[in-house]
Amino acid sequence: MPIAVVLNTQEKFELKTLEGAFVVVRRMNYGESLRRQGMATKFFIDGSQNSKDFKGELDVQQEAVTLWDFANLVVEHNLTDENERTLNFKSAHDVKRLDGAIGQEIGKYIDDFNRFEGDDEVKNS
Repeated sequence: MPIAVVLNTQEKFELKTLEGAFVVVRRMNYGESLRRQGMATKFFIDGSQNSKDFKGELDVQQEAVTLWDFANLVVEHNLTDENERTLNFKSAHDVKRLDGAIGQEIGKYIDDFNRFEGDDEVKNS
């Protein structure tokens, strides 16, 4: 029978923005993917049923999603601060202290490793 669940799938990425540095990223399961999508946006509509006037608000929570990604999807790394203390990616403070280029590169690896791009025939939308 074909196995349809995530079985500890992870990959090691050598950083291009920092010589000798690496991160190990794991693949999300479908439940985590749904949670992440739900965290990413909130949509609010206000108005009465009989009124043509309404207002809508879309709140993109990119920072919250990124902090969740680092805390939950980076399973190993060798990155330190200036005192050679290993950074704790479960700490928002440590993630926010990263050099911008390094943070963006890690984020790209997380996104790319967890992106499914099949044929149009198998896409949900």
